Amino acid sequence: MSPKASRAAVLGLFILPALAVAGAAETSAPEGGRFMMSPVEGGLLRLDTQTGAVAMCAKSGSDWTCKPVDDETASAPSDKVSHLESENRDLKDRIRELEELLETRPVGPPPHDVPPLAEGPPGGVSQLPTEEEVDQALDYMSRVYKKIRDHIKDLDKPQSKDDHAVPPPPADAPPPPKGAL
Repeated sequence: MSPKASRAAVLGLFILPALAVAGAAETSAPEGGRFMMSPVEGGLLRLDTQTGAVAMCAKSGSDWTCKPVDDETASAPSDKVSHLESENRDLKDRIRELEELLETRPVGPPPHDVPPLAEGPPGGVSQLPTEEEVDQALDYMSRVYKKIRDHIKDLDKPQSKDDHAVPPPPADAPPPPKGAL
């Protein structure tokens, strides 16, 4: 595992508990307890309880050195964050406007300048077909079905070779013109 990945893993494992302990220690910390140290692989993790800064401390030779741990949230450009916050506010305002529009929308018929989607039968009441009309429709469908069935039966009949045999062209005949069948 690379040293950078190791630091990131250590940071992930220890920063949250360290911050929680720092919050608890703030109320009960003895005088002069500004830094909290946590042992990690390769050294110590130092947390500044007043500023929240985190540093990785390691022994190099006979000296101890502490290097700040990169904070990804601090490296985010502030103009990008402010742009996203502004966009978020605008979108929330637009959602609120649309919700209010839906709430205040009249339930009655559409305004006179909007054409109706579909016009119903005269009088506004649709009527079911009579028994005679239903029988006529069923008779028509039966006739169509029978014609289709008979046509399929004709197509399925075996055909003799003589019915569709095409005589070969004579040997001395000229070739047919281009485009002819």
